[in-house]
Amino acid sequence: MKIRNVTAAAVASVILLMGQAVLADEVLDSINEATEAYNEKEYQEAIESLEYARQLIQQMSSDNMIGFLPEPLSGWKAKTASTQNMGIMGGSAGVEREYTKSGGGRVTISIMGDSPLFQGMMAVFNPALAGAGGGKLQKIKRNKAIVKYDSDDQGGEIMINVDKRYLVMVEGDSVALDELMAYAEAVDYKGLKQF
Repeated sequence: MKIRNVTAAAVASVILLMGQAVLADEVLDSINEATEAYNEKEYQEAIESLEYARQLIQQMSSDNMIGFLPEPLSGWKAKTASTQNMGIMGGSAGVEREYTKSGGGRVTISIMGDSPLFQGMMAVFNPALAGAGGGKLQKIKRNKAIVKYDSDDQGGEIMINVDKRYLVMVEGDSVALDELMAYAEAVDYKGLKQF
């Protein structure tokens, strides 16, 4: 059984790498097209080709970020992670995964990065601002976090500032605070910082 899992993981890794190699070639092709269009004074076409290359690079970045999301905790199941190009966040790369527990309980973890807008958002990690919004400032795996939890509603959210480059959001409904914290602590922050 373990050998099958290792083999399946190896095959999945090879497919992912092959897919990224194809995307990388498309990126270079698109940049070359932009250069040709620029030299021909076709500026709109050059802009479109560069924008397409940017979107492909963000897609590759999001695909790589999936590995930082945790596996489901004991007694939980996870949906397949999805990647997102968050244009409203300055074109940031992002991933999201939902976890569910039989009998109720849902946690969603999202990781967003590569956005110039994050610098402005980091102000919410100021202790005075965190408290004013009903949150509690604390550290999770050496990262600043704001924890908001309502014990009556059995739900809340945790925002984690990772290296001032990534924002990890852990949101849960019908969950205990310790379950929400366990998911927040299960994210691969060390890998994310090195990414």
